[in-house]
Amino acid sequence: MKKIFALLSILAMFTLTAGAQPYYGGRGHVGGPGRYGRGGYGPGRYYNDWYGGIKFGVVGSHVSSESGELDGRGVQTGISIGAALGFNLTPDVAFESGLYYVEKGGSSRNSDGRFTYGLDYLEIPLVLKYYIFTPGSRAVFQPFAGAYLGMGVGGEIKDYGNREAFSSFNNGYFRRGDSGLTFGCGVSYSFLYASLGYELGLANIGQDLFNETKNRALVFSVGFAF
Repeated sequence: MKKIFALLSILAMFTLTAGAQPYYGGRGHVGGPGRYGRGGYGPGRYYNDWYGGIKFGVVGSHVSSESGELDGRGVQTGISIGAALGFNLTPDVAFESGLYYVEKGGSSRNSDGRFTYGLDYLEIPLVLKYYIFTPGSRAVFQPFAGAYLGMGVGGEIKDYGNREAFSSFNNGYFRRGDSGLTFGCGVSYSFLYASLGYELGLANIGQDLFNETKNRALVFSVGFAF
């Protein structure tokens, strides 16, 4: 059910952004997500400054916690999939948001043995991107920094010692709300895009107010613009 909900959300975002495709009125290319501004690829100008894109990624995450029971000692791998929507503020700077389904989590041990926990979110990034154009090439480097907002939509805790599995968000372990900082760098070539980013959680996602628990995630993504 959670994956269906995530895919429906992504489809809705795709529908919204499909009508906002940049148009290069002449020879040239739209890079992405983001654009090839300031000439270099032939005459023409953009019909508008909006752009959209689809991204797919791999996530390596863990949970940092003051609670020994929740502090992750291993990396949990997951996927990231979603749609980006951006607006070019200047020829060199863009604001970008979107909607993503992101799988995070971690693993730890308690007195009964090992347990793992999956934390699946719908996330909205709010970032600024800076375009670094490479002379004589269609490659555009795009360092970015900003914040993200997340809402837990699924995930399961597996207690191997007691041979039990239950929801990550409904049993006194984790809260659904998450937020933090995100930063990294991407590169576009024509309509293709790749990026490596880090999400530094600032919100306490643990139910225990006295033991702060926060997400940490490294995300590698590839995608295309439209």
